[in-house]
Amino acid sequence: MLLLGEREIPPILRSALRFVPPSTFSAIVLPELFTHGGTLNLSVENTRLLAGALAVIVAWRTRNVLLTIAAGMGGLWLLQALFR
Repeated sequence: MLLLGEREIPPILRSALRFVPPSTFSAIVLPELFTHGGTLNLSVENTRLLAGALAVIVAWRTRNVLLTIAAGMGGLWLLQALFR
């Protein structure tokens, strides 16, 4: 940061850096949605996957981050209560 702080970032690097946050987020979240106990779980009983799908739908329709988080967490808690 100190060495490159005053330098101009090339446009191609700047455009590539836009994808770092979404790719990092995906690398952290997606394995948690699709696996359970180290194995792939695409069944209807995968509460994390269903809650994640709900959050994706809410995010797509509303573009509201707080509502997306609330819907995903609320959906997860509800599904976990129903499947236990």
